Amino acid sequence: MDSINSDLDLLESLSKKISDLLYNNEFSEISEIDIQRKALIKKIKESQLKKNNIKARIGQLLQNNNSIVRSTEKKLYKLSKNHNNHNKRLKAYSFNK
Repeated sequence: MDSINSDLDLLESLSKKISDLLYNNEFSEISEIDIQRKALIKKIKESQLKKNNIKARIGQLLQNNNSIVRSTEKKLYKLSKNHNNHNKRLKAYSFNK
């Protein structure tokens, strides 16, 4: 998060420099500073896009994980139920002998 804040501070600083240069009718440096400013804006946008993509992927992983957990819980319940029924049958057969 510090990186994005420092990038935003730098962007603000560059914008102020351009504003000051325009106010003082010094146009020679504006194009160079504007190129830096545009590159910084692009970097910030790409950073946010990557962050959003990571969030989306984590969300998808969480959904998949929850689905797998539910499926596993159902299987465990079914196996436990079958195991209990099997034990009851064994006890019934052992009493009949």
